[in-house]
Amino acid sequence: MIGFRHVDDRFPFLWETDRQPPGRWHGEGEGPVHYLADTPDGAWAEFLRHEEIREPDDVVTIRRGLWAVEVDDAPAARPRLPVDVLTGGLSTYPACRAEAARVRARG
Repeated sequence: MIGFRHVDDRFPFLWETDRQPPGRWHGEGEGPVHYLADTPDGAWAEFLRHEEIREPDDVVTIRRGLWAVEVDDAPAARPRLPVDVLTGGLSTYPACRAEAARVRARG
């Protein structure tokens, strides 16, 4: 499987420490965590959503690196959360983080 990741050109491709900002699936100090999309468009969409970029004119000045990462074909854990939580805003992050902790605890 190939996963896609956007990276600010000023930083390395992968996080190497736990000093990364918290996200949907991890809290403060729970890193490093690497978020991958299954398509390049998905990686762009997630970046634009995260940065709250909604105007086409705002995209013109963005400089990003897009990486394609080969991921082993291991069975993926599926979160047990409703779609509205999986796709919700910041208020849904605590539920997502709790589910991620449950999945990680199972190995």
